[in-house]
Amino acid sequence: MNRLRAIFSVLLASYRRFVADDGIAMAGYIAFSGLLSVFPFLIFATSLTGLVLGRQYGGEAIEALFRYAPENIAETLEPVLREVMRERGGRYLTVSIIGAIWLASSAFEAFRVAFDRAYGGEGKRHYIARRLRAIAFVFLGAVVAAVLGVSIIFAPILLRIAENWSHIRVSGAAVAVSFVLGVLVFVLFLLLMHRFLPSHRMKGLRLWPGVLVTVTSWVAGAMVFSYYLTLTPTYAITYGTLAGVIITLVFFYLSGVAVIFGAELNAELISRRAALRPLNNADIKPI
Repeated sequence: MNRLRAIFSVLLASYRRFVADDGIAMAGYIAFSGLLSVFPFLIFATSLTGLVLGRQYGGEAIEALFRYAPENIAETLEPVLREVMRERGGRYLTVSIIGAIWLASSAFEAFRVAFDRAYGGEGKRHYIARRLRAIAFVFLGAVVAAVLGVSIIFAPILLRIAENWSHIRVSGAAVAVSFVLGVLVFVLFLLLMHRFLPSHRMKGLRLWPGVLVTVTSWVAGAMVFSYYLTLTPTYAITYGTLAGVIITLVFFYLSGVAVIFGAELNAELISRRAALRPLNNADIKPI
């Protein structure tokens, strides 16, 4: 009972931090930046995969990632991405890629602002340094998306090889392996964002609670949101042809809420530890 009361106390205090730091407004900022950045980011990830593994695998990797996105989001983003890639083709990797990377970095800058509000330290890093770090995360995110997409593609092939070699049937395991791999990559990428995006370099072990809460709430929220859309298909009636864009924007907004709340929870736990013992720079190391 005491443990449940303590957990509830931390969650309530984290929610109050979330409200005090304008988490609702910041989630909206992240949603807008994410919607603006998602196509340049996916095009860059597709092009990068195509350069490394061949153009065919670039498209297949992104298509594999869309299989694990909520259906309505995939139906909105995938056709537009295919159309843009078909129009631009290999010519996309020219000067225009600089603009794509810059736009995609805006989403990571939005997360940086939210992390700085949660962890403290706004404005303690030069603008150029902040933007370069955001651009570095664009490259890292593109590599993660490409690796994850290719892993999803090749998981059934590798499992089939394992079946032939071990003579043990593992049919159906490909979906489970891909899902677990996706969650692990998502967790590690979030951990890197929490640690290196803020203006203070955060200590990794102190970030796990918020990251796990973010992943759990994001997965649950995506499932509930997808189920909700099947029960109340009124978006098309209300928004017409913009329904897909609105649904994507709401999904990005909920994702922003999950990430920001995780950061606020970490900040609350760090604050409580600091109240119990001297900080001594154990949790936060200024850059």
